[in-house]
Amino acid sequence: MSAGELNGPPTMSADGRRIAWLSSGDATPRLVLFDVARRRIESRITGTPDRVRAFSWTHLPGTGLALADATGSEEWSLHRLQDGEWTVAAQDSGAQLRIAGLSPRRPAEVLIATNARDPEHHDYDVLDLRTGERTRVLRNTGFAACYFDADFRPRLIETVNPDGSRDVWHDRAARQLFLHVPHEAALVTRFSHFSADGELAYFVLPEGDTGTCLVALRCEEGEQASEEKTLFSVERADIARVLADSASGRPEYLEVERFRRRMVALEPTLEEPLRALRRRLVAQPLILERQLGDRYWLVAKHQTDSDAKYFGYEPARDELWPISHARPARRPSSIFCRVADVPMRTGERAVTYLAGPREHDRAKPAVLLVHGGPWRRTGLEFELRRAWLAEQGYFVLEPNFRGSIGFGARWVNAADRQWGATMQDDLEDTLDWAIRRGYVDPERIALVGGSYGGYAVLQLAATSARAFSCVVATSPLTDLVDFVANLPAPWRTAAPMVRRRIGDPAISDQRRQLTQRSPVNNAATLGCPVLLVHGANDARVPVEMSSRMFLALARAGGDATLALFPDEGHEIVGADNQRAKDELIAGFLARQLRGADEPPDPQGSSSMRLLRSPNALATRDMQEVPC
Repeated sequence: MSAGELNGPPTMSADGRRIAWLSSGDATPRLVLFDVARRRIESRITGTPDRVRAFSWTHLPGTGLALADATGSEEWSLHRLQDGEWTVAAQDSGAQLRIAGLSPRRPAEVLIATNARDPEHHDYDVLDLRTGERTRVLRNTGFAACYFDADFRPRLIETVNPDGSRDVWHDRAARQLFLHVPHEAALVTRFSHFSADGELAYFVLPEGDTGTCLVALRCEEGEQASEEKTLFSVERADIARVLADSASGRPEYLEVERFRRRMVALEPTLEEPLRALRRRLVAQPLILERQLGDRYWLVAKHQTDSDAKYFGYEPARDELWPISHARPARRPSSIFCRVADVPMRTGERAVTYLAGPREHDRAKPAVLLVHGGPWRRTGLEFELRRAWLAEQGYFVLEPNFRGSIGFGARWVNAADRQWGATMQDDLEDTLDWAIRRGYVDPERIALVGGSYGGYAVLQLAATSARAFSCVVATSPLTDLVDFVANLPAPWRTAAPMVRRRIGDPAISDQRRQLTQRSPVNNAATLGCPVLLVHGANDARVPVEMSSRMFLALARAGGDATLALFPDEGHEIVGADNQRAKDELIAGFLARQLRGADEPPDPQGSSSMRLLRSPNALATRDMQEVPC
């Protein structure tokens, strides 16, 4: 799954001269520069920081920035690219640092957020890219977020209330409230940006129980928000991104997603270039960026059987040219991927993605793939893990169960305090639907998930009346009481929301529920083989969640394997480690779903360490196996 070159999404410099993207995979990370005038790759810059995740051009010509996380512990550092050379621009030992803003009005500066002073709160500094000088512009006094204008002035701050609702303030100390966001609307409300003159604040808000809308709110100092205009609304779908006019800040295009992502033009005059681009690509395009006014567009073409392809486009000339392919060495998959609106026992429907070999008989061995979050969603476009499983001959079901965002407030709020309870019903209903239709062999079902998804599949295997073939859980939550009571420091400003959504260990009946719904306490009823995968430096879900689960399964006589990566975090990023993880999971699934012979342990330069319970293999004692 991890083999080959991996190219990230491209980004164009503000002067329109170069396009850049990060390239990794089997090789060390490097930055690729593309000459726009010549329509070709100009150079590949080595020396790129390890575990680099994102690259952005600044408004200072020829200067770019990238964030890197050397150990997987999410202690991000900021690196500067100038004249083909990388240098450290900002690094706070033991702290998270992130880019909070770039602006053409302050081209030689970048707004950064850092929790070096207080792990629970991010302060905001302006970094001068020419001198390296940092100036604090806002000290965090307990708020969860801050929204800045193009001059790097803090205009609005956001706090989380004890009941999980949110308040957006002009000035909290002066009690100048701008907007109150009820708990029921909190996960569907999102700030987008300010207009260029600062008079309007654009927000994505819920519309009733099932709708979402983009609104312009009048933002006058000290005054509560008043709606200027509703610009767009949609049912059971999400407004994922807003693309605005660079001069005025007026929204012009939206990325909207229900079954699949699509671009929407907000004015009739903007529709023609979008139609022309669709004709050129013979597909639904996604606009990633627009530069030099509207002269250049960066666009992506997504398909269900192959990863993204990136293009440049000049609307005025209707000229399209290729830039890069996310995985150039990977051939299109011989799989199908389609969407189904699966009925639930509640009368609601869950948007679910199905994938499998194109030529397939009915009643395949199946994988129920559960996304993380849970307050996120999965989509129709090519997703490597889903495709990888389908290529191995499995029928893959990936539901957007209750709690998934992007389908309106009612759907996401239906998950409140339902972890391990009715949220599991949606997973069961998805399987029942697929079995009734003859898609799935009910005797050969594997459960696969990561983070929240890892929690959900472990709990499902422990509590369902259905027998499962096996479970693969990566970076899973296994103890809800411990997780809620000991949130990662950067998340603690949102603790009231977490307690409202998941449960409060300080309240006895809720603590009892959280205990009952924690997989670590249900190991004795988990009757199928389990593979746990975790990075030792995970800053979101402590590795102890997996080690405790492994020990509980071993003590209960369960068949458990734990794969530990001492140099990884919440996600397995290193190429060798990814390869070892993929080989391990592939062999595990083949053995449990197809009865294949036990494969050898993955070899190579991976850091992976394996622990097996006495019952994991009849011929092995519990041991540590270096790979």
